[in-house]
Amino acid sequence: MVNYFYLGAFVVYLLLVLGIGAWGYQKTSTVTDFWVYGKDLGPWLATWSYVANFVSAVSVIGFIGSVYGGGYSIITGIVLGLMLGVTALYFVVDKVRELDQVTFPDLIAHVTGREWARPVAAVPLLANAWVYLIMQLVGASLLVTTITGVPYKYMIWVIGFVFIAYTVMGGLVSVAWTDLIQGTLMVTTVFGALIYMMIDLGGIATINNQFAAMSTANVAPLGEGAYTLIGVLASIVAFFGTIFTSQSTIVRINATKDIRTAKFHLAAAGLILSIFYIMLVWLGGATTVALENAGLAVDNVDQAFPVLITEYVPTSIGVVIILAVMSAILSTTDTRLHSTGITTARDLYEYFRPEASDQKLLKISRYSTIFWGLTATAIAVNPPGTIISLYEFRAILLTSAFLIPIYVALYWRGAAGTAIIASIVAGTLLGVGWRLGGGFYGIPPTFVGVGAALITLVIGNFVWSRETSPTTPTTRGD
Repeated sequence: MVNYFYLGAFVVYLLLVLGIGAWGYQKTSTVTDFWVYGKDLGPWLATWSYVANFVSAVSVIGFIGSVYGGGYSIITGIVLGLMLGVTALYFVVDKVRELDQVTFPDLIAHVTGREWARPVAAVPLLANAWVYLIMQLVGASLLVTTITGVPYKYMIWVIGFVFIAYTVMGGLVSVAWTDLIQGTLMVTTVFGALIYMMIDLGGIATINNQFAAMSTANVAPLGEGAYTLIGVLASIVAFFGTIFTSQSTIVRINATKDIRTAKFHLAAAGLILSIFYIMLVWLGGATTVALENAGLAVDNVDQAFPVLITEYVPTSIGVVIILAVMSAILSTTDTRLHSTGITTARDLYEYFRPEASDQKLLKISRYSTIFWGLTATAIAVNPPGTIISLYEFRAILLTSAFLIPIYVALYWRGAAGTAIIASIVAGTLLGVGWRLGGGFYGIPPTFVGVGAALITLVIGNFVWSRETSPTTPTTRGD
């Protein structure tokens, strides 16, 4: 049955973000505006844009679902790795800005001195962004379908159309300003929801005691079979590796006004995110206790939070929470979609058409944004896995491909450029292949991918040691 109250709130929200997209279109006249906000992102706009980009369907629906299914061990297995990644990123900002590039493949081409590194690096980046789009759409549509009663198969296309439309119109201008609103709304609302649940259930101590009484594994650092020590280490490496190797992260660093702004926005965002994730995990525990007390059970852990909203909290509170979750989902979705347009235009099309004008690149960015958005929406109609499983897959992909070769390339400028690129290819193929094959001998795919990348880099550097060191990069003539 359709809930018109929830549906009305959702429609108003979509109209708001579409309005911002239309405003962003008026402010976007060049490809630099579309890609990197004219390189003029200020500190607070950049901070909230990064916070909103970081928090997604995985963080809200997926993390709460993970706590529902496996307890607080998600802090050990995933959150720690993510926060370590943000911390490490702060210390490489100088290196990134010093290279004065636009995209992650640009950076790779620069440090290797090989222009053909751009399309090679673009492939895993596009695959990552596309998988991310799918899981975001799944999370958004699952939530809205649950709360409004509109069938999933229709809602997926409505949400897909809206986020494609406002991202295509204004690029990073639209994305950054919608992120500012969505990020602020998201953090304050989750805080409010946690306060409500604490009052309703008798405080955080009571919640934790009931959570532990349900199963001692809920409050164990490694859970009950959810993680092993080697699994935790692999997870930390995987999620640590996704932060720096994200196209959207590099784009935002290069879109800020200067190095000081770039560092400030990461430090401030890191502090906000750390507090936010603590609140989110507590909210996951409160959700589990509330549903248990109310006799409400779910078959799919991703449905835990939507069921809390529709079946437990008052409608007035539910509407506010819905807006927060939608903010989290759409703010990350538009960022990933925006990055697919940049990657396709800058790192693929422009490589093969170096004479392309800025206006042509702007058109290709918009066309490819539509293409990747529509195909991701089509796949999300019948998703290939849960939100967390998709998130883990793209973490393995990015970390296996880029963690070792790129950090080595940034700090060891004597490494052979061809060896670095070969390391990217080997890590991608073996890490992803190991994951798709189901894994063997209990060895995590992340270890296989990172290990293959490291071995290839060492052997390759010996084989191609006579190459000229990439101290003078080959870059696009602007």
